[in-house]
Amino acid sequence: MKQISSLELHFLLNELEALKNSRVDNIYSLGKEVLTFQFHKPNEGKLMLKVLVGKSIFLSENKEIDESPSNFCQFLRKHLEGKFLLEITQIEPERILKLIFKSKEDTIKLFIEFFGSGNVILCSEDEHILNASTLHKFKDRDILHKEKYVYPKSSFNFLNINKSEMSGLFKNSKKDKLVTSLAIELGLGGVYSEEVCIKSGIDKNTSPKSITPPYLKQMHSSLKKLISTQVEPSVVLSGAEIIDSVPFNLEFYSKFQFRKFKSFSNSLEFYYDSCKQKIKSSVERKAEGIMKIIEQQESAISELIEEEKECRLKAETIYNNYSLIKEIIEELKKASNTLSWKEIKSKLAGHKIIKKIDEKYKVVFIEVS
Repeated sequence: MKQISSLELHFLLNELEALKNSRVDNIYSLGKEVLTFQFHKPNEGKLMLKVLVGKSIFLSENKEIDESPSNFCQFLRKHLEGKFLLEITQIEPERILKLIFKSKEDTIKLFIEFFGSGNVILCSEDEHILNASTLHKFKDRDILHKEKYVYPKSSFNFLNINKSEMSGLFKNSKKDKLVTSLAIELGLGGVYSEEVCIKSGIDKNTSPKSITPPYLKQMHSSLKKLISTQVEPSVVLSGAEIIDSVPFNLEFYSKFQFRKFKSFSNSLEFYYDSCKQKIKSSVERKAEGIMKIIEQQESAISELIEEEKECRLKAETIYNNYSLIKEIIEELKKASNTLSWKEIKSKLAGHKIIKKIDEKYKVVFIEVS
């Protein structure tokens, strides 16, 4: 399952602008993986924004709901319900969206991160952390209560990079392939880095340090054209299998089929819904784990019941033959005072009740009905 890229967030933002000036009516959760924000906009009615934490975000017509909302979901409800969404922007070129909510009482900021495992971070107006879907102490920043919100910053902004900056990127690149430099050092992501190389007519395996001025010009021009491409959302298909969701057709996927959608949100939702059939949610995995434990416990209980029956039968048999067993034990004790266990074993060979004697450990096996 893909993570939405920075470039895709850039194209999606135009659709998300429709949420501006709408009021938060409710917030729903499905485990820790899905948050759905239900808005109401005057003259338009209900609008819903679905966040797949760490994966994607899009406008949706469906909400996925837990019977019991998560603690974080309840925290969001407490601080955001009734507030109006004033602004939704991308912190360029990062995979981070910033949402600003306002009421008469206060202003709240929500940061949604789509890198690593992802995070949803609620902050005060001065951007101090109130709570987050994942609170954690990282190497270079802390996502903890009352800490100032900070995020990892890219060295370059591919959305407005000039040729001089791109030249510097390639000259100082630590990658051995052009496509890797574009994907990681420029932050363009794998698929769109491949696309830029294809459109530029430059071998993606070329060393970034060997890019000459003519190639640099082609590369920069191809990137600018990609960024300014008109949105025509599609999902990429290989027969019945859904491969990807893209804001427009890509030459990188030229060997595949495309299915067009009315909006990029529709395309993304269709893609991620298809992934659910392949990858189970944490809630489903947890439920399956619990069911497995229940099955194991039920099996163990059945075994214990059978064992209890067997032990009860043995106890009853011993009780019913108590006098006989007591007599055998007493006779063996007397014999052991004058005879060795080896001699006792020899004398009792073929005994009807005493079936075996372990002379080493002085254990006697008897058989009674």
